[in-house]
Amino acid sequence: MFNCCIRRSNLKLDRGYVWLIMMMSFLSHFVHVGFTSGVIGNLTVVHSKFFSIGLQQSSLIGSVHTATMFMFSPVASILVKKVGCRVTQIFGGICLILGLSLLSLATKQWHAICLFGILAGIGISATYVASSSILSMHFLKYKNLAFSFAPFGAIVGSAVWPKLSQHLFDTVGYSRAVAYFSIFHILHVIAGLSFCEPIQISHAEAKLTEKKEVNVMKTLPEDSGYTEEHINKGFQKNEEILEQNFKDEKISDISPIEKKFNSDQQLSKKPSVSITASIFTLFKSSKTWLLLANFWLWNSCSDCFHILINDYLIKHTPLTVPEVTWALTVLGIAKLVGSLLAVSMSPLKFDRLNIHFLAVLLYSVTTIAIPYCMTKELCYTLMTFWGLGFSMSICNLLAVTMDFCEVETLPILFGFTLFAEGLGCLMGTPLCTLLAVKTEEQYGLVLAGCAGVLGSLLLLPEMIRRVRGREK
Repeated sequence: MFNCCIRRSNLKLDRGYVWLIMMMSFLSHFVHVGFTSGVIGNLTVVHSKFFSIGLQQSSLIGSVHTATMFMFSPVASILVKKVGCRVTQIFGGICLILGLSLLSLATKQWHAICLFGILAGIGISATYVASSSILSMHFLKYKNLAFSFAPFGAIVGSAVWPKLSQHLFDTVGYSRAVAYFSIFHILHVIAGLSFCEPIQISHAEAKLTEKKEVNVMKTLPEDSGYTEEHINKGFQKNEEILEQNFKDEKISDISPIEKKFNSDQQLSKKPSVSITASIFTLFKSSKTWLLLANFWLWNSCSDCFHILINDYLIKHTPLTVPEVTWALTVLGIAKLVGSLLAVSMSPLKFDRLNIHFLAVLLYSVTTIAIPYCMTKELCYTLMTFWGLGFSMSICNLLAVTMDFCEVETLPILFGFTLFAEGLGCLMGTPLCTLLAVKTEEQYGLVLAGCAGVLGSLLLLPEMIRRVRGREK
């Protein structure tokens, strides 16, 4: 459909049609991760009433959904490698549409586990990996902008979906509401149709183009107003010189975009070999294991915080219920502000691993400090710090992940980082929650915060290595 208008071979990095792809990725984030984080709490309560089960049994549906989303991500990354982002995105969208539309007919708990927990969870995982991986194929100069703007959709979704879903549950009931949810996920199919993967685009070619633009700007008269005529003349004047200089230039390290993207036919001939080689290359590096451990620990911290914070503030602090509600509102606003701050910082040139380290450290230390706040002013301040740190970390995840791999292995590594996050949910969070139940709730938050701090410290060796490399 969209290929009729845009030929893949005509796609250019950082310009033209690729900005539409970035916008579609933003919308996809709004209705996959934003949807999951926004409705899962309301669905737990509604499922309890609709199926006449306890909250513990009802929470099992959401737990299966979250676990499936994370555990399926390595499979989703392999799908991206084998069949591309477009097919994987459409596949995930179809899973979500089928899962939620059939969920409107559910009458028993196991129906919801199969349809929402497993089928919709697979759909969220596939669309998350595909809509993130597509950005690395189209952006080089503005990659940090694309990598931070798309996850901003998830933050917006997590703020919008709770109120929207509760409104639908209250007005039209459970069955109709989940049927309406499926309509929103048609966006994934539309986004998938717009995802055009480039053919034979190299970093060397992109570098040559960028040099041409720089030299052209130098040839423009100061009062020219940068007209198209001057630009064309500049290109003609510098073409031969740049071509000769480019031939003589030796590029020592092979960056991700240097390697040409294969055509669909080439990919179909040897997909299993390339995937196996990619996985082996990634996991023989110690820094990959440090990154996965970091994702495991920080997600344990953030997940435990979201589970325990409401109950802790109500039961163990002087804050009233309205004041706790305001504290959660402050947290949501801080997340939005932090996301906008991350997007606004995207043009700046600095190592994204540094901001990830500081952001995780900020909200981990705040998690440790919150149990000891006794005034609402201090609580609001700490919730602000937590929201800012968390959202800035989320909006930099893709950029951080890409710094640890090449572009063709990004889907694989991104899938396994999501898998590590899932392990954090399944292992770290229950441990912190168990400690909170067996002792006092504040110790569960303290342990979660310590896990996040440890996750940050694990990145120090890689940060030091990069600093030393720049000094040389």
